[in-house]
Amino acid sequence: MPVKQATAPAAMEHPVESASGRMEIVAANGRRVVVDGSVDVEALLRIVRGLETLR
Repeated sequence: MPVKQATAPAAMEHPVESASGRMEIVAANGRRVVVDGSVDVEALLRIVRGLETLR
């Protein structure tokens, strides 16, 4: 599922999708978020943006 961001977080790595349909997203600061295919994309973007502020 493609995601379009209004503002790009600093140096985020590309998500890696596993065989189980889950994705692991690693932020530039090393924090990780694991979600499945039913994730609310807008909520996920808010979470990742918040994690990016925790340096």
